[in-house]
Amino acid sequence: MGIADAFLHDILTHPDDDAPRLIYADWLDEHNDPRGEFIRVQCALAQLRDEDPRRWPLEQREQELLQEHEAKWLPKDIGNVPCVFRRGFVEEISLFTQDFPIVAERLFEQTPLQHLCLRLPIHAAEIARSREGRGWECVCQSPYLARLRELTLSFHPCLEDWRSFGESPYLANLTHLKLLPDRSLATDSIDWAVLLHRPRLHSLTLSHQILTLEDLPVLANASSLSSLRELNLNGNLLTHEAVRVLAEGRLLSQLETLHLDSNLLGDAGALTIRDWPSLPRLSRLSLGHNYIFATGVQALAEAPALSELISLDLFGNISCDAGVAALTASSRLAHLRALNLRFNGVGDEGVRRLAQSENCAQLTCLNLTANRITSAGARDLIASPHLPSLARLDLLRNDIDATEQQRLRDRFGAFVSY
Repeated sequence: MGIADAFLHDILTHPDDDAPRLIYADWLDEHNDPRGEFIRVQCALAQLRDEDPRRWPLEQREQELLQEHEAKWLPKDIGNVPCVFRRGFVEEISLFTQDFPIVAERLFEQTPLQHLCLRLPIHAAEIARSREGRGWECVCQSPYLARLRELTLSFHPCLEDWRSFGESPYLANLTHLKLLPDRSLATDSIDWAVLLHRPRLHSLTLSHQILTLEDLPVLANASSLSSLRELNLNGNLLTHEAVRVLAEGRLLSQLETLHLDSNLLGDAGALTIRDWPSLPRLSRLSLGHNYIFATGVQALAEAPALSELISLDLFGNISCDAGVAALTASSRLAHLRALNLRFNGVGDEGVRRLAQSENCAQLTCLNLTANRITSAGARDLIASPHLPSLARLDLLRNDIDATEQQRLRDRFGAFVSY
């Protein structure tokens, strides 16, 4: 075993520990290998919140290194499949179910894989291979699954799939589970007895119409999900009734992150959120594409449950200037570091109110893409005394002239987009 192989063996043996990776990075630096820098950059990124301004130069450098060197850092002999690097190594990969048993050994020999994304075959030849014993049932029998922390299933499990999932002895270590099916292939309902028996689960995604309002009380009152901190219910056509059911359950009070994008909550849903009790753990809320207008945004600004938010995403709603005025006037949202108002019909008056608000002092990231902002609104941002921490500003698809674009970058730095 060569020294590089010894380093890799130590990394594979301790996949959750940064120390072996950073020791390897030092050795790579001594040999003028750019992967050393790449490992350090990604290890640093893994320690930073999404709203931390230190992320953005690191992300830029990460992409530069990947663009130049990614091909030679990919695992060998596994085919041309999508891979994601984390902390310097491939930790996420996407495969057809029938291909996993074929490449699993080679894959885990080369990578500290943590996250597996599986999808069903779509062509006749692939379907035939799946039926020859290389499908989901075979995957569930693989001991390599014990090394995973995250699993994404891009298909709707049938009753037999749920049975295989529940009977597998190798999935006990999962902390993140995502069900992202093609809605056109939806068949059986969720086997809640299997799904909810996951006491280690930290993050759960149930999206693309996999969840119904009748299902929601079972999830909202699940005592077995005691470690769950992040819940994603995007794209389930949920109405304001779902918001009420969540409030009546035991799960909501333990969540730190909640995604409810692409549903049908409307202003009624926002008004129901206003009646939620205080939720001191909830720090990130995403309500994109929910037909929320200024009245609903006003309700969100008044909600005790949202007083500890550091990130609020309202992408694709219709808050307009009145909604921005309500948000920025609310001291309940004074902890916000990231605010996404992309595609919200915001004009110069809304930007002026934002620029004049002392409650925006913590913002580090502001997305105002595709609104109705002109150079006048840009000048208000430039002159604001209340945005000392803002380091990422997205103003794409607004009508701002070149002079004000440069002044925005002079004021807020390199991470201004227009």
